[in-house]
Amino acid sequence: MKSNRRFWIVLLFLLVGVGIIYFAVTLLGDGEDTVKPPLPTVRVGSVTAEVEQSTYCWEAGNQATCADYGLPEADDLQLITVKPGDRIDVVYHAEPKESSFHRIEDGELVPTDAIVPEEPGTYLYEVGGEWTQGDSRYVFGVKVSEK
Repeated sequence: MKSNRRFWIVLLFLLVGVGIIYFAVTLLGDGEDTVKPPLPTVRVGSVTAEVEQSTYCWEAGNQATCADYGLPEADDLQLITVKPGDRIDVVYHAEPKESSFHRIEDGELVPTDAIVPEEPGTYLYEVGGEWTQGDSRYVFGVKVSEK
């Protein structure tokens, strides 16, 4: 008789748990942020880079959200092939109050100029800024070809 009672108690807890999860997902959405900063356009020489959203806090109307991302590895990004010494131009949706430009080296952010190195290899970058709506960082990568 005790095992029968235990079965019903476990079943009841499972049903309540599933119900709580269902209502949490329904009320909070599917996990997709509806408030995100717009992606900038990044051109390296004559090629447009594939830009990925990184860490941000953004507000739109009466909604706000934050997301924190780790620094990417080269395999995480769609690299574009560029020429040594190409200039990197970042065009934001609106002029930021402050902006930053870093190269990602060994998992660290290193301030750098917006020019591709002369040495062939793979280089990852993080750019970002601060606006009235919040702050946002973006990442992209390039592969420098032989001369």
